[in-house]
Amino acid sequence: MAFSSRFSCNLHPIVLLLILLFPISAASLDSDFDSDLLLFHQDYTPPAPPPPPPHPPSLSCDGDLGGVGSLDTTCKIASSLNLSKNVYIAGKGNFVILSNVNISCSSFPGCEIMINITGNFSLGENSTIASGTIELFADNAIFGNNSAVNTTGLAGSPPPRTSGTPQGVDGAGGGHGGRGAACLTDTSKLPEDVWGGDAYAWSSLLKPWSYGSKGGTTSREIDYGGGGGGRVMLVILRLLEVNGRVLAEGGDGGTKGGGGSGGSIYIKAYKMIGTGSISACGGNGFAGGGGGRVSVDIFSRHDKPEISVNGKTTDMSSNVVL
Repeated sequence: MAFSSRFSCNLHPIVLLLILLFPISAASLDSDFDSDLLLFHQDYTPPAPPPPPPHPPSLSCDGDLGGVGSLDTTCKIASSLNLSKNVYIAGKGNFVILSNVNISCSSFPGCEIMINITGNFSLGENSTIASGTIELFADNAIFGNNSAVNTTGLAGSPPPRTSGTPQGVDGAGGGHGGRGAACLTDTSKLPEDVWGGDAYAWSSLLKPWSYGSKGGTTSREIDYGGGGGGRVMLVILRLLEVNGRVLAEGGDGGTKGGGGSGGSIYIKAYKMIGTGSISACGGNGFAGGGGGRVSVDIFSRHDKPEISVNGKTTDMSSNVVL
């Protein structure tokens, strides 16, 4: 009976049995609390991102590119090429495109040409590389007189959740670095309420890498809008000489479509010389496209190539980072 008088709080027999069989010490509670507190205060380190996908095998100089030599010594291209897929060109030597040669991949929007060589790159006089995306990594690079690295109107899809391509059938211009222009065709709207495509990609001004947007159309049956400008990346360890044109302009829309917006150009080199031009302007059209974005990261510039990112028939400026 002493047992029953000690527990006079009317505990249920089952609860009482559990307390007797599984006693919980204060030390155990303190230990569990301390470990939880320590875990709470530890810095959280997110898992590492997955590695980038490997590059496809490089094209060969003589077999795939129709050149002479080797990409691990010196490869010379003397004949024009029309490519139908994304290509990767890599080697430990020099890559030389001789004069009056055109290398293009324009069979689908956003086609990519990547050149990654340890040695020197040369684009001869009157020669052109044209594609939606062009990337060049080299020790030194020379672009000859009247040569062109051209992604005008060849953009792939702009970033998701952006509104650079105008809606409706007003033939407005595409937006990117600046808004596209618009012509007032609906008399029920005020001029200040009519705009082209919106600007976007503000978070990547130092290293722009977004496609421009397509311009609008004036027809519900046919899309007359000019294509958006593509992307160009030139990363040169030492000397970059630009005597030609580096282009990521929006495509023209003609009289029935808005101009596409300019794309993106990123240039990084130790030294840049030359009297060429760099442009990510918007395209012409029923209404002009907004300009794109250009970033030039050069330690030493001895000449001043012309850099343009203006929109067409619009005052909405775009962005140049020097």
